[in-house]
Amino acid sequence: MIGEKIKAIRMEKGITAKDLAEKAEVTPGYISQIERNLISPSLSVLMRIAEGLEIPLVSLFSQEEQEEVTVITKDKRTKIQFADINMEYQFVTPYSRTKNTCTQMEVLCFHLGPKSWGSTIVQYHEEAGECTLVLKGTLEYHIGDKIYTLHAGDSIYVPPKTYHQLYNPGEEEVEAVTAISPALY
Repeated sequence: MIGEKIKAIRMEKGITAKDLAEKAEVTPGYISQIERNLISPSLSVLMRIAEGLEIPLVSLFSQEEQEEVTVITKDKRTKIQFADINMEYQFVTPYSRTKNTCTQMEVLCFHLGPKSWGSTIVQYHEEAGECTLVLKGTLEYHIGDKIYTLHAGDSIYVPPKTYHQLYNPGEEEVEAVTAISPALY
């Protein structure tokens, strides 16, 4: 469970619940509830917690350390759905809490329902570039005052430090693959 991992990492790094709460801009009681798996935090809170712990967000979802050639079958992908993001993420690449080759790049499959935004929060990656390939449907990348429309087979590269949002303007679900480097989650 995520709460147990947060607590284990926090203890491993010698960070108090109070210090983590300050870094994540929540109360110590909220951290305690998360660590005891009594509540499920939003993606934005999890991102602040991961930043406070100085770890990639994805390490909170990993089950084991990966340092070798790894095959991940379609049915064994880690799937994540956040309350404040309208997409289901499926991790295609392995990942770990340690800084090894597995955390240099991240590949995700995602699905986005018809007529919906990927997130109510504008996405921004300080140091990571992002490349998305649309497999099915139509996907819009809203970047500044421009809209980039992608259809099945089209791709887009978004450099670091670029604010962006995703939108599915169509009547069918979007299916896409995104590569992010270095890994964010």
